[in-house]
Amino acid sequence: MFIKYDEYDLLELFQSEPVSISGNIDDGELIYTYKDDQNFKVILTLDVYQQTSSLTITFNDSIVFSGDLNNVSSIKKDGKVMVINVGGDEKLKVKFYKQVGGELL
Repeated sequence: MFIKYDEYDLLELFQSEPVSISGNIDDGELIYTYKDDQNFKVILTLDVYQQTSSLTITFNDSIVFSGDLNNVSSIKKDGKVMVINVGGDEKLKVKFYKQVGGELL
């Protein structure tokens, strides 16, 4: 199994290419980062084949939210919102609006 996602959708939300943790993008261990004008930063790490993810949101380098997710089935984009599905159910939304926000479901 693996995490289903559209890499172009994540590229659009994070406005940058992912960085490979292992040095080989095909290993499926990736880090996406996004920083807005108000010093909010979103860091998403994925292990596509282990179906794990971690998400950290910081403001001025202070942690606002941090969480680890297992059994991640998919990540999808809905407008300016990233929805993370765990076991087929929506569990977390990250909003890429003027101010970054998160919502646990």
